[in-house]
Amino acid sequence: MRPFLAALALPLVLTACAGAPKVAGEDGPGPAFALERTFAGRGTGEGVFRNTLTGSTRPFKVVFNGRRTAQGLDLAEDIAYADGETERHVWRFRRVGPGRYEGRRDDVVGVATGVESGNTLRLSYDVKLNTGGSTAQVHFEDTLVLRGPGVVENKARVSKFGVPIGTVDIAIRMAAPRR
Repeated sequence: MRPFLAALALPLVLTACAGAPKVAGEDGPGPAFALERTFAGRGTGEGVFRNTLTGSTRPFKVVFNGRRTAQGLDLAEDIAYADGETERHVWRFRRVGPGRYEGRRDDVVGVATGVESGNTLRLSYDVKLNTGGSTAQVHFEDTLVLRGPGVVENKARVSKFGVPIGTVDIAIRMAAPRR
């Protein structure tokens, strides 16, 4: 009977682990997260990807350049990994309702969904990753918390078929917008 119960519980445990990461102070009383305002202009970040399967880490630095549009925000991310590899991602976010967004990027499968709540933005999306000559589709659940003017903490869980495979932590500092 115990193996049967364990088999039933496993999908629930894996699903719970693959959800959006909890961040201290999320949905808090701090400044309201407004994607177009928070990421307008230039900024920088430092982060690390942790592979939960192997224990390896991959540090990186990122430069952000955001531009408000009539529909939302275009956000370029230039990423430089410590091992020398570089990537460029360009998001096109469109506001689809109060505190709700859709985002598109070349490597995103379908549409990313974003929801603001207090000082927090949650993003959910699937990405096609190049992994040594082949492509793998993985799922990201990001929790971005606005800590103060221009200061954002981003934590993400990465999963495949509901199984957690990694985490991403990024400390972001956006420059004050020019007046």
